[in-house]
Amino acid sequence: MQARPFYLVPDEPDEHELQIQCSDMLRLLLLPTVAWTAIDHAHTLDRRVGRHGVPIGILEAKKRQRRGIKPGITDYLFWHRGRGFALELKVGDGELSDDQREFFRTLIAAEIETKVCWTKTQVFQTVQAWGLTRHMVGEVA
Repeated sequence: MQARPFYLVPDEPDEHELQIQCSDMLRLLLLPTVAWTAIDHAHTLDRRVGRHGVPIGILEAKKRQRRGIKPGITDYLFWHRGRGFALELKVGDGELSDDQREFFRTLIAAEIETKVCWTKTQVFQTVQAWGLTRHMVGEVA
């Protein structure tokens, strides 16, 4: 009898997988009157060298900066009834970068509610506490 292969499955998703899971959940539970977006930071992970001998991620980051995109922007932005909300996802023992801390300070000064979450459950609890979910929602999807 041949042994079956063993696959090690991580206990927790990486940050991109967590964002996908949370986005799927948010599509189902947010009120239809909530405007929201997720921010894609994937370009910073692209280490391939571009035409000018510089990694593509750095080139893209410089292009975004020239267009006014701030470093440290949160993973999610929500707007509802004249109020703004910002949510940053982290995994494991992840912490805010200096750019993220600075962006959070700017958001707080602008009276935008902010939160850092490490799990899908925390994301659910946060948007529910902010009053952004449908009333019949009671558990994490």
